[in-house]
Amino acid sequence: MESDGIWHPLCLESCVSPAHVTESIRSPSDPRCIAARIRGLIAGQEAGVIEATARRLGVGELALRMSIDELAPVPAFEVITAIVREYGVDPTWLVTGEYDAQTHRIALDTEPARHLSVVRAVVAAHVKPSEGSTTIQPDLRLER
Repeated sequence: MESDGIWHPLCLESCVSPAHVTESIRSPSDPRCIAARIRGLIAGQEAGVIEATARRLGVGELALRMSIDELAPVPAFEVITAIVREYGVDPTWLVTGEYDAQTHRIALDTEPARHLSVVRAVVAAHVKPSEGSTTIQPDLRLER
């Protein structure tokens, strides 16, 4: 795979760095790496029709498109939660690239409130709330 960016094995692809960023390696919880993991999971679903994938996941099409954007992704909390629920993936892996058996087991719990609480906890540990907010809101966006 050819790219101007830095290959990061946890991203599944290259994390392209903007010219003004001087980091030599992207953090696995960088929105571009999270977006790459989401793209890897949904690839080939619904013949690549994002609208159909968003409908199946129960999320807004715009939220999904913003979450998987290749240049400037803004992963939405609703998309992260839906991906964890529908694909049964570990929320810690989805957000950080690191597998955590404990959060994975809890996320696989069929009780929706417990499932949501573990996803919230993982996201809260690795992202900042939306501007002007001190709590995690459903419109949470992952920031760089």
